[in-house]
Amino acid sequence: MTDARAPFAAGRATLNGVRAWIAGHVVVLALLAVIVAAGGALRAERAANPSAYQSVDERAYARLARNLARFGTYSAPEMADPVRWPPGAPVVFAIAHKIRPVITEGERWDVPSAYPVQWVFSTAVIPATFVLGFLLAGPAAGVLAAAAIAFYPPLIDATGDLLTEPMGALMLALALSAVVLALRRRTWAWAAGAGFLLGLTVLVRADLVGVPLLLVALLTITVWRADGRRRALALGAVMLAGILVTTGPWSAYVSSVAGKPVPVSSGGASNLFVGTYVPGGGTMFGLKRELADEVRRHIPALRDEPFWRLPQQRVIDTVAARRPELDREAALRAAAFANLRAHVLGDPVGFTGMAAGKLWRLWGNYTVGTYRNHRAWISAFHLLLVGLALGGRAAALVRGPRRAKVAVVTIVVAYVTALNIILVSEARHSLPVMPALVAGGFAGLALALRPLARRTWRVPGPLRRRAATQ
Repeated sequence: MTDARAPFAAGRATLNGVRAWIAGHVVVLALLAVIVAAGGALRAERAANPSAYQSVDERAYARLARNLARFGTYSAPEMADPVRWPPGAPVVFAIAHKIRPVITEGERWDVPSAYPVQWVFSTAVIPATFVLGFLLAGPAAGVLAAAAIAFYPPLIDATGDLLTEPMGALMLALALSAVVLALRRRTWAWAAGAGFLLGLTVLVRADLVGVPLLLVALLTITVWRADGRRRALALGAVMLAGILVTTGPWSAYVSSVAGKPVPVSSGGASNLFVGTYVPGGGTMFGLKRELADEVRRHIPALRDEPFWRLPQQRVIDTVAARRPELDREAALRAAAFANLRAHVLGDPVGFTGMAAGKLWRLWGNYTVGTYRNHRAWISAFHLLLVGLALGGRAAALVRGPRRAKVAVVTIVVAYVTALNIILVSEARHSLPVMPALVAGGFAGLALALRPLARRTWRVPGPLRRRAATQ
C-alpha cells in the first residue's frame, strides 16, 4: 500500500512546492503579468497591421505554407529549391491556413491567419525570457530581461512579418532554459528534453544548426567534472538522441530531395560566396554593384536595370554559370572556396576590415525591416541592451559563480557572431538571439554583483554577536 501511494505523495509534494514558490514570488509574478500584458498589446497592433512589403523569405514561407496546406507537399511550382528554407515556420503557417483559410487578392502571397500565431509566439517570448533569466540568476534578472524584450521595438515589429524571428526567439529561449536545467539537475529527462527543444529550434532556424552540438559538448564536460565520465557520456548521448529524434526525419527527407547529405536546409554555398566576397563587403548589395556588368552580359534582358534592382537570384545564377560543367550548388561551392583562397587567405587585411563591418551590422545596428527609417532612440536602446548584455556576461564569466550556465548563452552568441563573419551578415540575424543575449547579460550582471552586495551589506561580527545575545 505504501509503494502504491508513493507516486501520489510525490505529486502532492511537487504541487505543494509549486504553491509555495508562487506564494513567495507574488510581487515578481505580478510585475511579469503587467510586462507581458503591455508587450502583448504592442504586438497585437503590429499583428493586426502587418507590413505591406514582403521580402523574398516571406514570399517563400507563404508559398510553401499554402501549398503544404492545400496539397500536402513541401514545394511550389515556381521554386527551384524549396528545401532551402527550414520547415518550422512553413508547417506552423500551413496549420494556421488549414484551420482558417483566407484567400488573398492580386499577386500577393500571404497567410493572413498566420499573423495571430505570430502574435502568440512573439508575446510568449517575454515570459520565456523571464524564465531563462530567472534560471540563470534569479527573479531580478528575469524581470529586467523580460521588460527589455517586451519593449524592444524590432521584436515588436517582427510580429507583423511572415518570418521566423518570433518563433525562433521563443524556441531558442525555451531550449536554453532546458539546457540550464539539464546542467543543474543532470537527469535523463532534462537532457532528453533539452535535446528535443534544441532540435525543434534548428527546424525553425537552420542557421543555428551547430549550436546543439556545442551545447551537448558543454553538458558532457560539465557533468564529467561533477559526476564522472560514465554519466557524462550517457547524458550527452541522451541529449544528442533528443536532437536526432526531431531533426532526423526531416534531414532524411531533405537529403533524399537534394541527392546528398543535408542536415536541415540547402543553399548554404550562395551565402558563403556572398559573405566571403571582400570587394562587395560581404553583402548582396555590394555583390550586385561589383558584378552588375557581368550579370547584364549574362542576362541581356537586364541590361537597362540599375545594379541595385538586379534580382538577387539572377546574380547568384550568373556566378554559378561561370562553371557550366558543375551543377548549380557545386558551382557556387567552388566559387565560395575560390573566395576563401583569394580574399580570406590572399587578402587578410581586407577580410579583417570586412569582418569588422559585419560585426557592426550584426550587433551595432537594429533591424528596421524594409522601407523603414532608423530612429536614434531605438539605436540608443539597442546599443544599451547589447552593451549591458556583453559586459554582464563577461563579468560573470570572470568573477561570478555558475559559469557553466552563463556559458550556455555565451556559446550561442559566439556561434552566431562567427557564422555572420563568414556568411552574409544582417542585423535581422541577431533578432532570434536577442532574448537569450539580454537574459544572459542581466543574469551575468546579477551574478557578478552578488558577492559585492553581500560584502557591502554584511553586518560586522561584534554587532552580529550583540544581536544574538539580545
